[in-house]
Amino acid sequence: MGIDIEFLRRVALFAGLSDDELRTLARVLVERRYGVGDVVLPEEETGRCVYVVREGRVKVSRWLPSGRELILAYHDAPEHFGEMALLDGRTTPATVTAVAPATVVLLDRVHFETLLRTPNFARALLQVLCGRCRDAWSQLEILNQREPDARLRMALHRLCKSHGRAEADGVWIDLRLTHRELANIVGVTRETATRALSRLEADKLVVARDKSFLVPDPDRLLEDLD
Repeated sequence: MGIDIEFLRRVALFAGLSDDELRTLARVLVERRYGVGDVVLPEEETGRCVYVVREGRVKVSRWLPSGRELILAYHDAPEHFGEMALLDGRTTPATVTAVAPATVVLLDRVHFETLLRTPNFARALLQVLCGRCRDAWSQLEILNQREPDARLRMALHRLCKSHGRAEADGVWIDLRLTHRELANIVGVTRETATRALSRLEADKLVVARDKSFLVPDPDRLLEDLD
């Protein structure tokens, strides 16, 4: 199946390109498929491509010296990653793994550098990098919280904004997260995350249903936090 320009137009990096530029881009992209658990981009690999999720979902994580995994982000279609390592040629600070069967589109360094000479692409790239900085600040803010409940509340609020689906009863987070994955997002043990989640449920701040989470009022999650 070819890569259509309607999909490419939904990718933040390519949204400002003309139809002709998108058609040219579609011809040089390479598509790869990954199964659950397959590594898409290892931490030790230097920047070679920009990766765009076409189908499925991937997670970005780091393994801490303690042996615990810290989940930094999830990417769904049409999100992308790898552009920072491609810019400076350094290794990526995290490993990207498929958490669902995934199709990923690759843009290599040569064609990336050609696109850099396109003003609309360069402007979009700057906006993306600003967003990456804000995401990093948000993650640091979560990890700087001492109390597990505060970390979890802030993380759920962040997920509502990044992956939430607004419904009449609130915002649904449909990432199919286990308690261990929640723990790995906020940097605590699974047992600690489970206890914190139970307290949030008791306070009616969140409803857990089969690995999905309903947040009736996301703003309440941030109330009374320093």
